[in-house]
Amino acid sequence: MIAAADTGHGRFGIDVLVARLADPGFRVRFRRVPSLRERSGHVSPAMLAISSPRSRYVRTWRRHARTCPDCAAVFSYLGLSLR
Repeated sequence: MIAAADTGHGRFGIDVLVARLADPGFRVRFRRVPSLRERSGHVSPAMLAISSPRSRYVRTWRRHARTCPDCAAVFSYLGLSLR
């Protein structure tokens, strides 16, 4: 599998990828995109993306996101703190 990393085609073997997960820069650049679809009872990713971090909308949904892993993933993806 190491040979797959040396081919120059941009594809890496699983061993190389797992080793690179320890690098914080790799995790930030290649993190998994959360589900960004609208669902009732959860934060609207579109509204959250355009709202100010100090807005009432963000403050209200921040409290919810502290206990909801799906909403917390959206906050994290957009770079918003849960504190």
